[in-house]
Amino acid sequence: MENKEYIMSISLNVLNHLGINLYSNLPSVLSEIVANAWDADASEVKVNIDKEAKTITIIDNGCGMSLRDINDKYLYVGYQKRNDPSYKENPLTPKYKRLPMGRKGIGKLSVFSIANTVEVYSVKGNDKNGFIMSADDIRNIFDGDKEKQLSYLPTPIAFEKIDLAQGTKIVLKDLKRNVRSLAFSRKRLARRFSVIGREYNFSVILNDVPISAQDRDYYDKIEFVWYLGDDSASYADRCKNATKKIKLDNQFYYDDKTTYSVKGWIGTFKEHGAGDEEDDTNKIILFARGKLIKEDLLPEFKEGRMFSKYLIGEIEADFMDIDEKDDIVTSDRQRILETDDRWEIFQDYFKTKVLNKIGNEWTEYRKEAAVSQAVSNIAIKTWFDSLKGDNRKYAKTLFQKIESLKTADEATKKELYKSSILAFERLALTQNLSKINSIAESQISTLLDLFSDIDDLEGANYYEITKGRLQVLEKFQSLTKPETKEKVLQEYLFEHLWLLHPSWDRATHDSHMEVSVNRIFKQEYIEKANLSPEEKSGRLDIKYRTTSGKHIIIELKKYDRKVPIDELLTQVRKYKNTLLKCLNQEFPGHSHSYEIICLLGTPPTGDEISVMNRQLLELNARFITYDELIEESLGSYKDYLARQKEISKVTTIINQI
Repeated sequence: MENKEYIMSISLNVLNHLGINLYSNLPSVLSEIVANAWDADASEVKVNIDKEAKTITIIDNGCGMSLRDINDKYLYVGYQKRNDPSYKENPLTPKYKRLPMGRKGIGKLSVFSIANTVEVYSVKGNDKNGFIMSADDIRNIFDGDKEKQLSYLPTPIAFEKIDLAQGTKIVLKDLKRNVRSLAFSRKRLARRFSVIGREYNFSVILNDVPISAQDRDYYDKIEFVWYLGDDSASYADRCKNATKKIKLDNQFYYDDKTTYSVKGWIGTFKEHGAGDEEDDTNKIILFARGKLIKEDLLPEFKEGRMFSKYLIGEIEADFMDIDEKDDIVTSDRQRILETDDRWEIFQDYFKTKVLNKIGNEWTEYRKEAAVSQAVSNIAIKTWFDSLKGDNRKYAKTLFQKIESLKTADEATKKELYKSSILAFERLALTQNLSKINSIAESQISTLLDLFSDIDDLEGANYYEITKGRLQVLEKFQSLTKPETKEKVLQEYLFEHLWLLHPSWDRATHDSHMEVSVNRIFKQEYIEKANLSPEEKSGRLDIKYRTTSGKHIIIELKKYDRKVPIDELLTQVRKYKNTLLKCLNQEFPGHSHSYEIICLLGTPPTGDEISVMNRQLLELNARFITYDELIEESLGSYKDYLARQKEISKVTTIINQI
């Protein structure tokens, strides 16, 4: 065995902050080792995770390390190759002409965040090296003094045990935490590098299975993809199921002399929550020189619009890692230094040219796709084609929300469409379709069931009420004797105000029939209101106050009496003045809503009917004949029943879905 000595100079404080506590998960640690293999001109990195033995072995076929390389570079914490004169002379690696990923010289310590024992084997030509590092041994030599600077001497490995032909092997033992599933590690490693694959001469093999871009496990779930510049079209090609592929501008100005550019893509999932549940994929990753420098851009922009919940993407911004400029990334690669002007300029570009454009286009694309998917069902297409105007717009929004849901199967989706269309028709009936805009996509299945149940119940009840009212009206219509029609209608009107307006049923209280003013208002208010003797002695045929506070006075005239219009105006003015004087005295400072309705046998007489009609309207008054009242009521309720026939058509369609 050759007599070799390996030396590491480090303080315990540095070890804690930049090693043991640097990362908290296996993929982050492995990515540091894989990055070193890239820098060493390796074409292949093999990672083997043995969960039973609780060991992880990483082997690369790179250039390897000599004894001098190990002591002066690998074991020298904080060594920065980019400051080396040879690097400044030629920054590219000898074989594959790569720009190296490493910069800080501390990634090698990350292994201690998951393992207590680390074995390193490396062969460069005829120079074979091997040593063991122990986190416990390092702590012991400091004897609790975190600031003390000491040299740690790793334990050499016997020459005959170094079985590599070329490259570097690292074995992590005494793992501090259980290793998660291989599938998890595969996805995370695939997502932390943009240079894995044959086209980059860089293969990463996890437990004998090569990692590929498809292991990122999201390309097939992308519905729309926006790619950054012509050079990024290949990213869009990976999204085989994307129905829209849109190119975005990828250049922006740094200063008058410098233009920066980015590569990559931004996509949106078809369904909310379409990423894997174990590892949230609603992120936009930022790379520089092929390695992750920020795990998620989205929180920086505080984008609250719905489309942001579907976003995913990868952006390569090599200008973030320029040798001539300061390092822009924090040690744990979790944060970008926000004061760096490159970051500020990139933020402005990404907000204005990427996020805003995607946000503006996404909603319309979603509606188009949702409509196309929905109407592939013939029954749904029949229903949609029957809609007109704004109803089609609201239907598109409904389709979008339904198609966004992560449903179990097509049968479930069909049931959802059935209840949704029912709810839609009920909302249309009550002119409440705008409610659809306020329903969150994650809540739509629950709320639509609720709307459907409630509206079906109310609709059925109101349908029965309407049929009963129509029977009453048709009975009135059959009465031929004027005096009989007058008597029956007047008596029925007091209990059934819906004859004058459908919405006044069950919405009235404080009702009086054939009552004097003195019985409606308190005497003290009448005295203070300064009513004239005529006003005090006035009688009202019918007086109501609705729950909304509107006062309704109904003046009943005999069926066969001819009423001059000027007499009617005089009486209406008296009612108005009396009512408002008493109300203003009883409720000072309030505005009062009122309406006066005159029920006549025939229209009023007079030479200037049109002028008088205008004066009636100015007094919030109107007249209607007994026969017109019956005909108008019949018409309004028949319209409702006709609408119910349309609903029955919808029911037939729903049964065909």
